Amino acid sequence: MEQEHNHGVLMRGLSRRLVYSRPRAWLGMAVELPSLLRGVSIPRGAKCLDIATGLGWATAGLVRLDPSVRIVALDYDGTILPRTREYLREHGAAESSGLCRADAKHLPLRDGSFDLVLCLYGLHHFRGYFEALREIARVLKSTGTFALIDPARRPGKPPGGHHGMEVLTPDELDRMLLDAGFEIVRSRVSLGRVKAVTHKRKSVTAPT
Repeated sequence: MEQEHNHGVLMRGLSRRLVYSRPRAWLGMAVELPSLLRGVSIPRGAKCLDIATGLGWATAGLVRLDPSVRIVALDYDGTILPRTREYLREHGAAESSGLCRADAKHLPLRDGSFDLVLCLYGLHHFRGYFEALREIARVLKSTGTFALIDPARRPGKPPGGHHGMEVLTPDELDRMLLDAGFEIVRSRVSLGRVKAVTHKRKSVTAPT
């Protein structure tokens, strides 16, 4: 079961236990994150933002890939953050990260702050894809990278589908990324999920 708020959809019951389980976290940290970021250049000492961090496996995985990074691990569900803190401490990532409770559509963060932003399985929870993407573009540096994984709806299938939540088709998500100010470096669909790496689109200066 999921509980709806104006700010997003929070998981409850069995789905929550599965998503926040240790085996799920291990799979994400050991397999999904390294695969997603393969070939992505992360500057030494990079400042990173992990949106919808949940248990914190993406944050822990980033520290495993590069211990020099500094990460803000953010989630709207404040009830999970004590477990996040414990998980990060157990995986040696607590000193490299700070926790933040916030709505992804209204990030309490400065413009152009981050070298890397991750949002793994979070966009469809936000009750406002485009607003969240615009906020991510705002806080990302002009040279930064935004990487995401999110469920995808098959073309021609009615909206909804993933526990009744708003889910886009791959083409819809690609168009929304472009409209929000990103250029897509790579995007593929695997097992019903979009896995994409993007950069902030460079502004085009009109000739004088």
